[in-house]
Amino acid sequence: MLRILFAWLVIACFCQTANAANFNDPQSMLSLDSDVVFAVSNSAELTGDEQWFYSADVIERAPSQYLHFKVRVFNQLDTQVPVWFSISFPAIKRLTVTDGTKRWVTGDSLPFSSRPVNAPNYHFPSILPPSAYTEFSGTMTGEILRYSFSVATPEYYSNLYMKTLQRDMAFFGAMGLLTVLCTLGFIASRNLVFLSFASFIFTITFWFFRVFGYAFELLWPNTPSLNDISYAVSIYSVLITAFWVLFQTLARDNHEVYGAKPVKRFCAILPFMGILLWQSVGLDSALKLPVILFFPFLLIAGITIFVEHKRGSDRAKWLAAAMLPVTFSTLVLTVIALFEVELYLEPIATFMTGLVMTCLFMVALTANYMVKVVQRERDAQKEAAQLKSEQTFKLEALVRERTLALEQTNSALAELASKDSLTELPNRRTLDLFVDKTFDKTLHDHAALAIALIDLDHFKSINDTFGHNVGDEVLKGIANILAPLNNADQVAARYGGEEFAIAKRVTQPNGNQSSEAEEFAKQLEIVHRAINQLAIASIDDRKLGACIGWTLCKGSDDIVEAFRRADKALYVAKDKGRNLIIPAL
Repeated sequence: MLRILFAWLVIACFCQTANAANFNDPQSMLSLDSDVVFAVSNSAELTGDEQWFYSADVIERAPSQYLHFKVRVFNQLDTQVPVWFSISFPAIKRLTVTDGTKRWVTGDSLPFSSRPVNAPNYHFPSILPPSAYTEFSGTMTGEILRYSFSVATPEYYSNLYMKTLQRDMAFFGAMGLLTVLCTLGFIASRNLVFLSFASFIFTITFWFFRVFGYAFELLWPNTPSLNDISYAVSIYSVLITAFWVLFQTLARDNHEVYGAKPVKRFCAILPFMGILLWQSVGLDSALKLPVILFFPFLLIAGITIFVEHKRGSDRAKWLAAAMLPVTFSTLVLTVIALFEVELYLEPIATFMTGLVMTCLFMVALTANYMVKVVQRERDAQKEAAQLKSEQTFKLEALVRERTLALEQTNSALAELASKDSLTELPNRRTLDLFVDKTFDKTLHDHAALAIALIDLDHFKSINDTFGHNVGDEVLKGIANILAPLNNADQVAARYGGEEFAIAKRVTQPNGNQSSEAEEFAKQLEIVHRAINQLAIASIDDRKLGACIGWTLCKGSDDIVEAFRRADKALYVAKDKGRNLIIPAL
């Protein structure tokens, strides 16, 4: 029996240390949540006696203790891959991460500039060597720890952030317009219903702005102490303004809404309850309190609407209909947040949609009520019509302004995604798209593609001797030589580091291919000569050299092999003494 138990322990320990996530697709994100192991200690340094677990939920941890984590990623590809090790949905005071080569220290308690990548989530740039393991490890501390581990290429996350940014900006634009519209409605009518709507929409918008991480970057990047305070203020304000909207919408002259007095008293003491819970139990419980109270809020809202409907309130039934979208989306978001239930709905998008629909419905409901009121008096009707015209004009102007701003943002993001930031040449992604489109028969009829890879000689020596700033100056000088080559049928791009690439479409299918190859070779000689003649004062007019390997790619099936041939020819040039042009036809 003891032998069996000992064998089981050995197997368990071996599996725990030998398990690794396999990275094999640069086009997708690799989730690491099921592969990460955790341990708890009283210091940031490991003693070797810690017990590791595959889930942090089974570990008892005091707020002052350190949660250690580690995960191994095996690159199944035969090439090195630049990746970002990512921690999504973070709530971490201090975070330390290392990949064995580099070490980063960041967290919510540090300025936003401490993040290795300028993004709401935490990303740590690393490189997965070919057919080898990379271990990511680190520690995190804080009263609240929320995280999700993954790894993917920078291009994948950039595309993901672009889509998320478009969604978020559309949501914030819509909510901002609704806030302005409700504020204008209050100014024009002095009806507190509009003001309650404006307050609720503003608080929920600010809460999302804070939760999505934009507030960290834009509002207080150097004051991280405001993070917890802003979150607490926003989430408690959302609940209080939701109650205000409920009772203000049902309010009538000389009539007290059912349950209004006890709810007002409760809203008055709610912030003090949160502070008391924070000091006695912990920050996590204090922040969960208003989220949990949304369930009683929905119950109270249902009872109040039912009673007021029985008392003859015509607005009660319309308010109930208006609350259905946000009620459903709130339930989805709350269930996922509190119970970690996986539903077939994207929680954030569902909640955003429900919230916008409810706000639009309630604004329309109130506007309809106001129209009925102003119709009783002819003069009031004229004023309301004029006000509505002014509001429509301002709303259209705001829509055009936000639409133009969104288009400009999308255009800027598209340009950033297609160019190398240092040399302003097309980047590798643009080169790959150019190559793929070349053999797309629906777009072009090209039969071949001339490909050249250029590698600067002794560039590392320039960086080591004169500094990286001078190295950047050299790269920009090379870019000035290559930039005029870019046109509809040719791309000269920065391939990575000190490597550049040229891809030119061959338009003649068979007979004239050799002549076009000779023309491409002459072009490479001109480029090579220009590189040799390039004078950089910062490197004491040291002559620059470059190895060039080139070949012809004869179809979409030959793309990968063509780049390998060009790369192999480039290394042949290096072996033969550098500063040479070697074809591989």
